[in-house]
Amino acid sequence: NYWKKQSSETAQQIKPTRIINNSEDGNMTGRYLNPQHNRHNKERSKSFDTQKLRNRSQSIDKASLWKGALIKELDNNVVVQMVGMDSPNHTVYARVDPDCAATAECLKSVPLGKVIEVMVDEGWRHAVKDILEKGLHVENETYPSANELLKLGSVWLLNEASYCTDHNAKARRLSESDEMDTPDWKDMTLRVHYVPERFFVAHEVDWAKYCKGLLLDGCTSAYVDGVKQTVPMTGLPDKKDGVRVYENDEIGFALLNKPGGMPTNSTKTNHAEDVASMYGASLKERHGDKATKHISIPMRANTEENGLLLVSTKREFCTYINEQLAAENCGVAKTYKCLVCIKNPSDIDRIEKLVNKELTHWVNVKSACPKTFTRTKPTNTKLGDWQKCMMRITSIGDEKFRAACVSSKYNDSSDYTLAHRLWDPRMERPAEDLGVSYVMQVDVQLLTTKPHQIRGQMAALGCPIVGDVAYGGGSCVMRMHHHMWQRMAVQLCHLEFNMPEWNEDKTALVAADKKCTFHLNTAWWTEYLNDYERSF
Repeated sequence: NYWKKQSSETAQQIKPTRIINNSEDGNMTGRYLNPQHNRHNKERSKSFDTQKLRNRSQSIDKASLWKGALIKELDNNVVVQMVGMDSPNHTVYARVDPDCAATAECLKSVPLGKVIEVMVDEGWRHAVKDILEKGLHVENETYPSANELLKLGSVWLLNEASYCTDHNAKARRLSESDEMDTPDWKDMTLRVHYVPERFFVAHEVDWAKYCKGLLLDGCTSAYVDGVKQTVPMTGLPDKKDGVRVYENDEIGFALLNKPGGMPTNSTKTNHAEDVASMYGASLKERHGDKATKHISIPMRANTEENGLLLVSTKREFCTYINEQLAAENCGVAKTYKCLVCIKNPSDIDRIEKLVNKELTHWVNVKSACPKTFTRTKPTNTKLGDWQKCMMRITSIGDEKFRAACVSSKYNDSSDYTLAHRLWDPRMERPAEDLGVSYVMQVDVQLLTTKPHQIRGQMAALGCPIVGDVAYGGGSCVMRMHHHMWQRMAVQLCHLEFNMPEWNEDKTALVAADKKCTFHLNTAWWTEYLNDYERSF
């Protein structure tokens, strides 16, 4: 509608220009970089933000919040009201109607768990309706029970009066221990995410054990001051593979081998199946009340990423490593292993010529995903917050071949098999649909730490990472034990920094001469490439 309102002459003046990627380190394809176009977008977004602020400042009548609410009657004339059962994001607000015919004593005796249980039952009725009318397949775990929702942290308690005056009023996340609590239903409401995000891969590994790669030569290693660290007998993996690579309780950090398909921190709908929560729970199980209460992730990692992940268990270490990361000469060396898409065979030689050269781009860190990456810094800095990105490709391919063909021309070929293992086996021609001819493994050393840096810079080079949907690498679907999650072919495979030590008064950590070096030599796609190689 916005474009229809413009005259043909005006529309021609502000028509955005698309940057086409046709150089070896050119701009990322498909981003709008026309200043006038961005100015109009900015003006419109300002008007929307003003409207939001205006709406927040207006008070809302409490009765209007429950207009048209779904009603369920319990024993003793207690009535539960629910709003939002048909919402696309599966968020329901529920409460006990304070104006129902029940006595004050009955209202005070209704626990949180009972209200959630009523809401979950109603959610299942909606699910059955979708199954019968739309033929949808619904897994049992998609609709957790009331107790499971509390375990996952999918239920929040908020004050109705505060919400009426401020839509961003703070809410309290409830836990399993709150199930029998009886709040004052005159002014309290539950926000229930009855179909929360699930990350089942979190249960496929043992968070208290060390990873099996430490027991295999050349697979995973941890060195401190040149001495290889050994795995204690109590930490040997059993049925499930472990995630621990190294732990140092005195300094306050740990190195984990993060599984792909789970976030590093909790989400709004799930406070249990993330790295920080799972690792924190394992520490509490091993150490009891002595376990640290501080768990933080100083280095970001996407949900789809595998690989080494640094976890801080003391605030002082978190402060130390953040200072190292922010230093002009970054005190943390990071190398990533990636599997990238090659659209034209000539791109293999082009990328090989860039090995050991510093590659520089500029990223607008305030832009939405996919973020805007350019070869040179825009002259008009009002268009966004542009920051310099630098990285170095240290190697490509492996010892035996540079790239692997993923053509789907012949159904019985190794190329066809590799393509379907990398992307989705249900797709008929996954590589052709993306315009990809080959995949190539590259090792990338980060010289700066910016959001989406490797993903954006590789896409700007015309070689998006396999599984990176936002930047053109397609979707890598992993299925196991009736569950599905997304993976991305990028992982932190090498991490090095100075082991800190406590200062004299034990109040802060300072850099020492000892070096910590951690290495992960294999990736989730390594097995696929090895099978491809053996087929020849």
